[in-house]
Amino acid sequence: MISVKCSPHFMAGNTLILGDAAHAVVPFYGQGMNAGFEDCLVLTECLTESGGELAAAAQLYQDNHWSDTHAICDLSMYNYIEMRSHVTSPLFLIRKRIDNALHYLFPSLFIPLYSMVAFTRIPYRRVVERHNVQQTVIRRGLWGLSLASLGLLGYLIFKFSGMEVALRYRILPCVFKCVVNDYLRH
Repeated sequence: MISVKCSPHFMAGNTLILGDAAHAVVPFYGQGMNAGFEDCLVLTECLTESGGELAAAAQLYQDNHWSDTHAICDLSMYNYIEMRSHVTSPLFLIRKRIDNALHYLFPSLFIPLYSMVAFTRIPYRRVVERHNVQQTVIRRGLWGLSLASLGLLGYLIFKFSGMEVALRYRILPCVFKCVVNDYLRH
């Protein structure tokens, strides 16, 4: 398995490489041909923007699109690693369920990585950026939920274990002093 990441795509003022010549990808997203078609679409947009001037369009293509071609190479390799190693992990499966639940609740705000790559025209570099932001939001949300759960658990233990009564009637400091004195004697 190989992937190819070329830069620059436009050389010597007269040569432009597209498709697999510029960015061969491993087949684990099924995006190789789609990425080649996208190259053609982006080049067409650049030709329109440059008024049909080929050299200007090729330079515009190079400046705006090379990071997308590198991103799809990285995304394809990541998807291979994910399919090879992560799909049996319970934590990974929980994360996927969270991804899907957030997409169901907020379809325009949260899109799973695979869906962004396979079913949208979001540029691949933006897919990577957006995925990183979404994962940061999930990570922070899980940390917040964990801390809130621990706080609630601590409160419930305090409330129902008799500690509240011990503190209210100043029993706990006496118990603590007795334990420390007992420890120091031995």
